[in-house]
Amino acid sequence: MTDQANIGLFSTLTSTGSRQLLTTIAGATQDGTVPGAAVSFVFCNRAPGESEVTDESVAIIEGDYGIPVIRKSAVDFRREQRLAAREAAKKGDDEPLWAWREEFYESFRDELPRTDLDLLLGDMWIWSRSLCRDRRGVNLHPSLPSGPLGKMWFDVTWDLVASEQGVSGVMLHRVTPEVDMGPVVSFTAYSLHDDELDPLWATLPECVDERVALISSQRALKRDATHPLFHALRSKGLAREMPLMIETVRAAADGRLALAHGEVVDDDGNVIKGGLDLTAEVEAAVAAKERS
Repeated sequence: MTDQANIGLFSTLTSTGSRQLLTTIAGATQDGTVPGAAVSFVFCNRAPGESEVTDESVAIIEGDYGIPVIRKSAVDFRREQRLAAREAAKKGDDEPLWAWREEFYESFRDELPRTDLDLLLGDMWIWSRSLCRDRRGVNLHPSLPSGPLGKMWFDVTWDLVASEQGVSGVMLHRVTPEVDMGPVVSFTAYSLHDDELDPLWATLPECVDERVALISSQRALKRDATHPLFHALRSKGLAREMPLMIETVRAAADGRLALAHGEVVDDDGNVIKGGLDLTAEVEAAVAAKERS
C-alpha cells in the first residue's frame, strides 16, 4: 500500500452534472471522507472559450478545490484530419480515426502526471490505444459485468425490462479500445424488485406482443422515455453510481485493489477475477444518504 493514492479525473465537462461528479470526488478526497487519496489533476478536452459551462466548471475546480486543470481541445486538434477520418469510419475504415486519436494523445501525453487510478467522468472522446495502455483509466457502465454491454444507460434499462431481469448493478472497468470490455475493477449489485418497483412492473402489458411494442416505442425515446418503471429503475442505478466510485477510490487508497499491467490486483499482487465486490459498502452509503 502506498502512502497516498493519486487520482486523475478526465471529463469534457459538458454539463453541471459532470461538474458535480468531479467536485464530489474532489471533495471526498479533501474533507476526510476518503483518507489516503488525492486528486492530482483534471484533464478536460475542451479549450477555454469553447463552452461557458466548461469554463465555469474549470474555474470552480481550480479556485475552490485547488486542483490543476489541463485543457486540450479535441474539436480543434487537426480538425480537417479528424473530419476526414470520421467519414472514413462511416465507410468501415476505422484506422484513420485511431491514428488521429494517437496524435491527439501525443499532444498532451507528457503533461499528464502519473496516477494510481484515472476516473472518466463524462469524457466524451474515445481514448487512443496508447492512452488506454499508458494510463490506469476506469470507466463506469450501468450494469453488472454479466449484463448488457456496449450500450447507453437508457438501452441498458430497457434490455433489463425486456429480459425481465431480477438483479442489475453498476460496474467500473478498465478503459480499453473495446467499449465496455475491459477487465472489471469493481461492481455493486441491487435488486430490481421491491415494494416500490413491483407495482410498476405490474403495469407492463401481460400480452407479449403488446409488451414488445411498448418497450420498442419507449426505447425510441432514448433518455426521454416516459414509463414510470423506466424512471424508477434509472433512479435505482443512478443512486449507486457515485457511491461505487467513492468506494473504489477508497479501496485503491487502502490497498484493497490496484491496477497493474492491464489487470486488477489486490495489495499482494493477486489478480481480482471479476472485480472487487463493493455491494455491502455501496448499499451502506445509499442507506445512509436516504436516512439523512
